[in-house]
Amino acid sequence: MTSPVFEHPALTSAAVQLASLRTAAGRIGAPDPVAALRHLDCSPSSISASASAVDAGALLVTSASTEFRSGVDHGESGGSAETFGIWADTVDGQYATAARAAAATASLGVRIAAQLDELAISASAEVCALASAAEDAVSAVLADDRSPEVVSTVSVTCAAVVRTVSAKIALLSSLLAELEPLTAPAVQLS
Repeated sequence: MTSPVFEHPALTSAAVQLASLRTAAGRIGAPDPVAALRHLDCSPSSISASASAVDAGALLVTSASTEFRSGVDHGESGGSAETFGIWADTVDGQYATAARAAAATASLGVRIAAQLDELAISASAEVCALASAAEDAVSAVLADDRSPEVVSTVSVTCAAVVRTVSAKIALLSSLLAELEPLTAPAVQLS
């Protein structure tokens, strides 16, 4: 059987270390501990790269805003300066709002990537420790021992892996409130 591949390398490593527990779980009908890890799979490096791209976009918008403001200052010195100035101030404000929103999005992306990375690494360490503590029972089940003690140990360990992953996922709920503002456009163009 090939080893499961995850986006996050710590989860791939944990899946390899959980392989025997997974096989033992399959033999006794316990929850699949590797399948539980799938719920935490993520690619913090991809999120960080996206955040960097958004940050670069924010810098471009800021630069465009600066150039626009320079043009506005020049344009306000002629003809219908008052009407032009009002329109220009509106557009300039939209540039500034878009730049701030992009910078905030980039910052949030970096924080999300870091938190996901931390959760994946800590979950991997915790579930590997659980599997390690159950090695003797896992070996016994794999050797066809179905005594209540070893079957219970494997079942309890698999359930503990699922609980560990669930607890890590629950920690992500705090990010939902931060993501909510990103569901609406930052700027409504006039």
